[in-house]
Amino acid sequence: MRPPSKARAGLAALAFLFGAVAGVRAQAGAVRHVHDPAILRAGGHCYVFSTGKGVPVRRSKDLRRWESAGRVFAEDVPAWAAKEVPGSRDIWAPDISRFGGRYHLYYSVSTFGRQRSCIGLATNVTLDPADPKYRWLDRGMVLDSRPGRDDFNAIDPQLVLDEAGQPWLTWGSFWTGIKLVRLDAAGERPAAGAKVIALACRPRHKAVEAPFLIRRDGWWYLFVSFDQCCRGVDSTYKTMVGRSRKLTGPYVDYTGRPMLEGAATLLLAGHDQSKGPGHNSVLRTEHTDYLVHHMYDAAARGTPTLQIRPLIWAKDGWPLAGEPLGDGQRASRTLRAADLAGEWRHSVNYGEESVITLRAGGRVNDPKAPVTWALEGGVLRLRWPRPDPPGGAWVDECLVAPDGLTYLGRNQAGYVIRGVRDPKPKTRGDGPAGGASP
Repeated sequence: MRPPSKARAGLAALAFLFGAVAGVRAQAGAVRHVHDPAILRAGGHCYVFSTGKGVPVRRSKDLRRWESAGRVFAEDVPAWAAKEVPGSRDIWAPDISRFGGRYHLYYSVSTFGRQRSCIGLATNVTLDPADPKYRWLDRGMVLDSRPGRDDFNAIDPQLVLDEAGQPWLTWGSFWTGIKLVRLDAAGERPAAGAKVIALACRPRHKAVEAPFLIRRDGWWYLFVSFDQCCRGVDSTYKTMVGRSRKLTGPYVDYTGRPMLEGAATLLLAGHDQSKGPGHNSVLRTEHTDYLVHHMYDAAARGTPTLQIRPLIWAKDGWPLAGEPLGDGQRASRTLRAADLAGEWRHSVNYGEESVITLRAGGRVNDPKAPVTWALEGGVLRLRWPRPDPPGGAWVDECLVAPDGLTYLGRNQAGYVIRGVRDPKPKTRGDGPAGGASP
């Protein structure tokens, strides 16, 4: 699908705001036992492929109600891959794309914590299991990693087409991080003479994986996951992002620091009942984009669960993750400043929350405090006087949902600012310094 044009930017923002129907409630109709979701729209359905035996497939017409659409492979792991990677039991982190008249499913086979890994490819002419032409053809290994030979781990693949339509493959998990290589025209092997390019790594922590690349308004955006997955409610996974003018990099964070030196800008971290959100893909539609990822639902004992959020592009060109989609709609209206007066749960980079009070006179908390707020054109501006930043203040610019129950934005340091209306707060704080690191 083509990305939103500049003329549709307002519609994209509204799609995010109207998408915030689940708020901090558990996602209605939650799809459980989903890890590493990859998504693609085809023939009136959205299809999600995820980690599991034979690659489980689900589909939906509205991104809310999902049904099983079978598995890609009848066996748990293709025979060639089981031979190459002894002990493998599931297929990990599939990626789905379409080019050259076929659907391409890249997948990885490995064992936990080991570098002996393979990325394979299967193709199909349709994603509809009812179509007589439906048949997955396994093309075998695309590339692999071996201890002592390679400095990377060949899992978590994603296919991306450059400006000329040439296929490239990005992948990587731990070791020396995220890699990229140009493929042959069929997308089945690295192109002759193609060199492996490093895009991101964490020299100290190592924990970076699950790359996903998209192009928007002349920028390439690289989404990755930091820290630890697969630990239920104790998972520390978080979704990060950087960008570059070129597909091959260099990628930098909001402040210009290189991703090859471990930097990245936070997009989404654990909060409320959603723990360890990560390993995302992006669904692009005519009016908005969606962030598709798994999280560990604390309300369901940490069960890995599919979550879909509108992906919002702020005026600074950086993405924000909206509230998760639900199955209901909340009334919207033209908001006035008076509609926002009251108490809010406010957080910086999804860190510890403080209860702040937006007072009718434009002050925050104390009527005489220097902290101020204003609503202009659906944008909430919170100004926190501080001596350290330029201009002597941290300024949070946040989009406010039309229902007046959430706000979301960034400050000038690139930190995510989130607020949720709290009609009955249990604790009361003086409010965080808007730019303070969590």
